[in-house]
Amino acid sequence: MKPSFTKFKYYWGERVISKHIKKGSNRTMRSCNIEDARSVGMLCEIKNKEDYHALVEIIEFLKKEYSIKNLKILAFYPFKDEPFFLKSRLGLDFFSLNELNYYGFPNNSIVRNFMNESFDILIDLTQRRIVPLRLVLLFSKSSFKVGSFSDEKKPFYDLMIETDPSDYKEYVTQVTSYLKIFDKND
Repeated sequence: MKPSFTKFKYYWGERVISKHIKKGSNRTMRSCNIEDARSVGMLCEIKNKEDYHALVEIIEFLKKEYSIKNLKILAFYPFKDEPFFLKSRLGLDFFSLNELNYYGFPNNSIVRNFMNESFDILIDLTQRRIVPLRLVLLFSKSSFKVGSFSDEKKPFYDLMIETDPSDYKEYVTQVTSYLKIFDKND
């Protein structure tokens, strides 16, 4: 895939995002305490082996600390090659640049299943605007979407936390400390 073709896909993906944001969402927001959450989803970008190992540690931390039975991470690998270090495992799946359709939307069953899952909490770990992950976030059926603060991200989240998501482990620790405050019955 040529870089210009990828830019073309991202352009159309941005158009889809803008159209749906203007249209509005009929999703019902429901805040959730991390200790009451039965299911948690996460979106992120994996660029290297260190990112992969950090995510494996996050899965172990959240399952141990909060006993979350249904924890799934969907990661985007922004390159064409197949990384030797990146393997789908229980709770961690990924898609790559090669799997995007003409709108920059990931075209596989793993992503469709992730979007259709009604997570109690969906945490976006991305630092920058990544069109394929923004599309997944936009169309996700999750009832409570959380991410880092920025004006550009307001339409996507129910809760924004002003913190730096560049260190995944530290970011998840901060987000979970905020999510302990919420009462699910509100």
